[in-house]
Amino acid sequence: MKGITKGPGSPNTPGITKPQSLLGRLSLGIVTGLESFFYRYGCAIARYPAAFIMLCVVITVVFSIGLMKFTLEERPFKLWIPQDSDFIKVMEWQKRNFPTKFRLQTVIYEADNVLNKTVLLEMLRVHEAVVNAKTEKATWSSVCAKMPTIKNSFFGRRKRNVNQEKLRMSEASSTLHMSGLSSEVSQGAMKRKRSVDEVKDWSTILSRDTYCSALEDMSQECIEHSILEIWEYDYEYINSLEPEDIIDDINNINTSPVFGFPTNFTDYLGKVERNSEGQIVRAGASRQLWVTSINLTAINDGDYVDDTGTGMEVDTASFEWEKELIKAVLNETKRPNGISLYLMAASSFGMISGDTIIGDAQYLAVGFGVVFIYIQVMLGKFNMVEQRPVLSLMGLTCVGMSIFVSYGICSVIGEPFGPVNNVLPFLLLGLGIDDMFVIMQAWNNLKHEEKKLQLTQRIGCALKHAGVSITVTSLTDFAAFAIGSSTVLPALKSFCIYAAVGIAAVYFFQATFFVAWFALDQRRIEDHRHGFFWCWKIKNWTPNQCSQKDLCQTFFGEVYAKILFKLPVKICILGLTAALLSVSAWGLSTLRQEFNPIWFLPQSSYLFKFFMKQEQYYPTVGERGTIYFGDMINIEELPKIDDLMENMENNSYISEVDSWYLKYKQYWKKQNVDVLEPNQTEEKFLDHLGKFLHSPSGSRYRVSNFVFNDTISCTEPAPYILASSIEYKHLPLSSSWEKITAMDQLKEMILSQNFSGFVSSYARVYSGWETDKIIEMELYRNMGLAMLVVFLVTLLLIANLAASLMVLLCVLLTLIEVGALMAWWGLTIDTVSCIDIVLAIGLCVDYAAHVAHAFMIQPGTRDQRARNAVANIGPAVLNGGFSTFLAFVFLANSDSHVFSTFFKIFFGVVLFGLYHGLVFLPVLLSMVGPQPYPTSMPDHHNPTEEEEMCPKPVEESDDHHDNSTQIVQNGEPEKSAMLTVGKEEV
Repeated sequence: MKGITKGPGSPNTPGITKPQSLLGRLSLGIVTGLESFFYRYGCAIARYPAAFIMLCVVITVVFSIGLMKFTLEERPFKLWIPQDSDFIKVMEWQKRNFPTKFRLQTVIYEADNVLNKTVLLEMLRVHEAVVNAKTEKATWSSVCAKMPTIKNSFFGRRKRNVNQEKLRMSEASSTLHMSGLSSEVSQGAMKRKRSVDEVKDWSTILSRDTYCSALEDMSQECIEHSILEIWEYDYEYINSLEPEDIIDDINNINTSPVFGFPTNFTDYLGKVERNSEGQIVRAGASRQLWVTSINLTAINDGDYVDDTGTGMEVDTASFEWEKELIKAVLNETKRPNGISLYLMAASSFGMISGDTIIGDAQYLAVGFGVVFIYIQVMLGKFNMVEQRPVLSLMGLTCVGMSIFVSYGICSVIGEPFGPVNNVLPFLLLGLGIDDMFVIMQAWNNLKHEEKKLQLTQRIGCALKHAGVSITVTSLTDFAAFAIGSSTVLPALKSFCIYAAVGIAAVYFFQATFFVAWFALDQRRIEDHRHGFFWCWKIKNWTPNQCSQKDLCQTFFGEVYAKILFKLPVKICILGLTAALLSVSAWGLSTLRQEFNPIWFLPQSSYLFKFFMKQEQYYPTVGERGTIYFGDMINIEELPKIDDLMENMENNSYISEVDSWYLKYKQYWKKQNVDVLEPNQTEEKFLDHLGKFLHSPSGSRYRVSNFVFNDTISCTEPAPYILASSIEYKHLPLSSSWEKITAMDQLKEMILSQNFSGFVSSYARVYSGWETDKIIEMELYRNMGLAMLVVFLVTLLLIANLAASLMVLLCVLLTLIEVGALMAWWGLTIDTVSCIDIVLAIGLCVDYAAHVAHAFMIQPGTRDQRARNAVANIGPAVLNGGFSTFLAFVFLANSDSHVFSTFFKIFFGVVLFGLYHGLVFLPVLLSMVGPQPYPTSMPDHHNPTEEEEMCPKPVEESDDHHDNSTQIVQNGEPEKSAMLTVGKEEV
């Protein structure tokens, strides 16, 4: 989309005098200085192409050494969340002071009806595969989390008496609460049939020693939960079940025969159907869960891996066993037809993210291949000599070299590579193609007098004109990303830094490496050598007439420019633009602000499918969170905790508070003890707490909600408390505003208590909520700064305020329409779309800026100037826009959120950007466009001036120039010179 531009008042621009305004003189000085530099630079490259080629190769090799420090960042909390946010601070505190002890592996089975024997037998097969999974250092029994069991004969499945079972449930329930099962482990699956208030609490009846002795005698089993517990994983019994037996057991058994705990087995079912009596008759899904424990001792000894998906440190043995679990569960060899299985292992997210980066490389390879064909068609001509396959390949090589330089430099400065950066090669490919076309069009548009100069001078003239254009457009893109790198979002910052360095690199290589190969390729053409085989010189060659036609230029000059500026067409264009703006403004108002790290999983991955099925069959009823308390739980802080709990229970965004303190207070209130008694001592508080944490109502808090400085004992007071936690659950929240408000209100409630130590709320979903809180502000900030820089650069280039404002208007209209397209296409404001929008500003301005500048340098009436501008610059703008689209078109097939978002947004950028640049803006300029630059008598080209700027080398004498090949307009070539690199013959 980068057209050929000449600065206002350029000495070689016909009909242009030196401007009188300060803005005009400043622009003239900048453009003239750039033209002078690029002319000399182009002459030097054409004279010594081999030296400049070697220079570029050496630069690439040197900077590529930095790849030795290449760092791949896949951890979500290091990519999508501001590193100074409350979430990161609490997460780091939690890892140091309250490490997670358990990991959950979940499978969802889907079938027409999971309550049949075939599905149960498949679940049993998977159960056995997991139990038998092992590595050299781990087995299921060594990595599983264990819980106490209470198995009695009345929990048996075969000849049970349901009424008797109900009568005995009270006594069983009181005993099972001694186990201390973590709520974190159970995940809410094992709900008590009756509340603790309704059963006997033997800790208040028996002596402490007797009660504690009973606890120590309880056996333990590995934690695995599913409806298979009903039949105790017995193959023979399950295989003998009739359909009515399965339905009867599901509806009547409320206690796990494996663990002896009251269990609501319907919690494991999804898409449940009931009859008129409320009995379950079928279900569309069933869950199966395995809980593993983390070996904290191994982690402290340094034997661990960093799980990039969860950010947890996991002992190596457990992590390797999880890999075996994934292989065993996903093995479909023996799975019956009609049953689908969806898996989420604790390590799945990190593994899939790494595989995605490798898999995305296929789109880059296909894109480069297709673009190579496109460049060959557009740069060369359809004959054996004027085709340019080698030059096309070298142009793409510039993009590859830029990628190596960008990655190398950023690796050296310690900037990690995030998943969004995968799209960078496609961006650089599109920009690199544009630069190639600009340089080649500048060569084709040389003036008649310039075409008579020596080859080195002709290349200098071409680069003089093209260099200014690619400098302006590259500068706008570089500035947009340089400003974006100041963001607080790590993924956006990383991409902007990589992109800024890459854009600078591709600009340098196209202006140097590509031009050097172009000089060699042009010498080949003028020596009548074959496009593929340079050693083959074709004698008596004459170009065919068909290969000399430019259909695109003919269309714009003879057809499009004549139709566009008819009055009825203008009225239709203005009406269409107004209608498009109105509809797009409405669409933009529906654009949501939402961020979800799950979107970054490939849609074809087993983990993404799991999350979709989980949302379908087990929709959330509210997000869970935790309040962490540091080294500050003592009798002085209890009143503050009491007040905080009361405020949380009264909050309109919190549906449930699961607090050890409230249960502790209730436990001792039944025994007529006031825990807030002013005369209570610290020793008495710890003694009361130790007894409570081994009671039926408090045992489940012992493992998951406290960290002590010593081992806790049932018969002794609780040790000193290093950290503790309280769980809560939010109401179901839909909008980002509600989520942010709920999070902020809880933080304010905690701060209002003025605790003496560390106290803070934490939830996994807060990572997305905190990003939602700042993403919109970051977007507007980056957009505003980027548009400001782009406007200033455009103003310097065009040197006219009115024309620059019209260009800015086109950019604004394009962004509004792209935003509406995002809403209609199901996209939201997130980190990826923010990157795309900032990039879009730098790209869509080019479509309009070149048309506006071409209009300003044309003499005549507004209609004539607009018509000539479209005819002259239109092909370059259209060709550049299409090349940008071509670089991204294959991303349409990607199931990656990053790639699909880039495709959708850049489809809109190209579509609406070309419409405003080639349709709306020319019509607007033809009606209210500003006056042209001040004109004078036509300038006469002085070849002597060019020769003084770039004196001829010794080997390029006048005689040599006279014998150089010139493909003249009548198609008759003159005598040829040898293809040379400096003084050497190729």
